Amino acid sequence: MTLLQHIRIPSTAPRFPTYALAVELQTHLQRRLLEHKAAAAASASSSSTTTTTSVAPPPSLISFTPPPTYTLGRRQSGPLAPAEEQRLRAPLRVGPHSQYAPEVVSAPRGGLATYHGPGQLVFWPVIDLHSPHHRHFTVRDYACLLEKTTIAALARVTRRSGSELKGFTTDNPGVWVRHSASGLLRDTAAGAAPPTSNSPSAITTAEERKIAALGVHLRRHVTGLGVAVNINMPVRGPEASNPWSRIVACGLEDKGVTNLVAELYGADHGGEEHSYSATGQELQDELRQAWADEFTERLLVKTDSLRDYQDETLAAMITSFENRAQGLESGNGFNSGLEN
Repeated sequence: MTLLQHIRIPSTAPRFPTYALAVELQTHLQRRLLEHKAAAAASASSSSTTTTTSVAPPPSLISFTPPPTYTLGRRQSGPLAPAEEQRLRAPLRVGPHSQYAPEVVSAPRGGLATYHGPGQLVFWPVIDLHSPHHRHFTVRDYACLLEKTTIAALARVTRRSGSELKGFTTDNPGVWVRHSASGLLRDTAAGAAPPTSNSPSAITTAEERKIAALGVHLRRHVTGLGVAVNINMPVRGPEASNPWSRIVACGLEDKGVTNLVAELYGADHGGEEHSYSATGQELQDELRQAWADEFTERLLVKTDSLRDYQDETLAAMITSFENRAQGLESGNGFNSGLEN
């Protein structure tokens, strides 16, 4: 029984789906939910005894990796200065053979600037917080759902290695870690118990580092945006290769950024030379499924919501995306980087 409509936009180097393409898909899913809600409300308020017979759209999840993209939240006061925008758009090296000119786009979320790109997985659930298909959520509950799902998924994909990444939340949105700089796998091999978020030694020996960013947008209880998890992108090094060195992520001056590979193998794996590796790709594939599974479990879906629901427009969009990703169909939406 399929409980969640998980749409995996093809995201294989060097052709990555643009942020705009993901927004296009998200907008379609949101529109379907809003149309159903409007029809149901009109039917309920009508003096007629007939009621709407349309099937409520199922909860959906979009997962993808975009080309280098800086997004600006609603706290961004006014347009960027020309010099600052030029700095963000300067060519960024992604792996040994590819360069991209990052996009700079506005996003309907709170906060300031953040980065999305290769070496990261983005998860955008599109659900109605008051849907009949699953449990209901307040806005605060929904944000907690995203954070708890991410923490559980990261623990799940690292547990098989004999170590378990301990994510936690703070007053700042997102998921954070505080492991030692030597890495979980090295600590385990040395016989040391890796520190958890509740360990006194962790508080004194390691800094909080953000491994996943959170940003949401709601319209009539229909969700948009979600979570971005850093897998194996550079988190240290010069601006030519480290996208985070160009911004103060989310406006948090005193907080660092990390990725999953660096947390497993040590801070020395946070640079360009260890980024975009086959190990990172394997972790990315595992995390994509683990996150969807953990989200479905916490959503408490009550019915097989996909059984009686059809959306021919969505099916055509997905087919087109797959063809464009393989170069079988012309059209915008996938970025292969700058020609060398």
